[in-house]
Amino acid sequence: MLSNLAALGALDWGIIIGYLALCIGIGVYAGGRPTDAATYFRTKGEVPWWAASFSIVATETSLLTVISIPAVAYGGSLVFLQLAAGYIIGRILVAFLILPSYFKGDLLTPYALFETRFGSAFRRISSAVFLVTRLLADGIRLFAAAIPLKLITGLDYPTAIAIIGLLTLAYTYYGGLKSVIWIDVLQLVVYTFCAVFIIWYTAGLLTGAQTELLLQDEKLTFLQLPESWGDIFLTPYNLIGALLGGVFLSMASHGTDHLIVQRLLACGNLGTARKALISSGFFVFIQFVLFLLVGLVIYMFYSGIPITELGLNNPDEITLRFVVDELPAGATGLFIAALFAAAMSTLSSSLSALSSSTFFDLFPSLSKRPDALRLSRYMMIFWTGIFIFFASMFTDTDNPIVELGLGIAGFTYGALLGAFVMAIFSKIRQPEAIASLIICITAMCIIIFTTQLAWPWYTLTGLLIYSGSAFALSSFKR
Repeated sequence: MLSNLAALGALDWGIIIGYLALCIGIGVYAGGRPTDAATYFRTKGEVPWWAASFSIVATETSLLTVISIPAVAYGGSLVFLQLAAGYIIGRILVAFLILPSYFKGDLLTPYALFETRFGSAFRRISSAVFLVTRLLADGIRLFAAAIPLKLITGLDYPTAIAIIGLLTLAYTYYGGLKSVIWIDVLQLVVYTFCAVFIIWYTAGLLTGAQTELLLQDEKLTFLQLPESWGDIFLTPYNLIGALLGGVFLSMASHGTDHLIVQRLLACGNLGTARKALISSGFFVFIQFVLFLLVGLVIYMFYSGIPITELGLNNPDEITLRFVVDELPAGATGLFIAALFAAAMSTLSSSLSALSSSTFFDLFPSLSKRPDALRLSRYMMIFWTGIFIFFASMFTDTDNPIVELGLGIAGFTYGALLGAFVMAIFSKIRQPEAIASLIICITAMCIIIFTTQLAWPWYTLTGLLIYSGSAFALSSFKR
């Protein structure tokens, strides 16, 4: 274990505490004074495209990028970039195929689109599916955020998770989405700077023999061709599976997940939202490159030693081990602070998205009450408690947490994407839409638990099942 993590110096602790306090202060100030529930959860549509883009990047990568993507590179190579390339293509498709539908009316959540096509019942069902998916996926992210705090302080996971949750609530409660977006911008800048610093600092410590390891161990490989037809579907990072998986995963997450769509709606108009969405794909790709390079320079520094020989139990601990053992005083504290900030950006985004979907999709009558703003804030408190509870149920994992987090979305992302595609481009009715949703999620549970299908294929598989079921049921009724 990393027993020396608790030996951080006064400068490091000062930076950590000061930065967290700064985040809370800026978050409360930037949020201003929302006047109603709609402004609290969507802003007034005045968010610039670059801020929305940075907020999207911070939300979808955050702490998983900081600690888990380097672990992917340390244990493998650069093949994760195939998935990231698919992310860019998926965003472009969403920007022109799905996004225009969100700006045809005054929508507060993406699931409001379903009400005009399939009725209020389907809107509530789809919102419930989103809530469960987001809770499970971001529960894992919150657990991941507790790893460094546990290692640093010796606290148990539930206590560490509760601390992160309450710190996040401190600024999200008052300012709503506007606070979340501007803190996301700050946090992205900070942990991106940390990645650049680690690469620069570590490069100066390496010997010629260590740098040769990249070529000897084929660490610079970024294209992985499948060795057989079966390999296409059973390995996560082959070119075909990763690229297609990235395309459809990005289409689902950025076209149907309120966590991301909420930021696009905050842009106020279609043109600004398109800039934010498409640019975020390129920013994410650059960020993946940076944190994969972090993993490679750490690999060279440790001369490729397996993590078990370093006394580690989890691949995600390798970055923390290097940061605390090797970085100079101050830099270590800034990196640990960036980890907490990154975790808070993801959690605050989830709190805002889940609270607004609960408020406007599941219980729309609440938004019409005179005390709607106060109830909105109570909803934030409620979901904070739920997240802390669910995240505390996780313990540990032998695989990088980023893969577990992305895999969970596969249970429902394909169904949600299929529902949006059918709502926009077909004439199916509510009965087929609801039945197809049930069929798809049931089928995906069976596939994920009983087959070895690689997780990048989950979303496309779900989309095909939903679409096929909808067309079949529609044809049968005719």
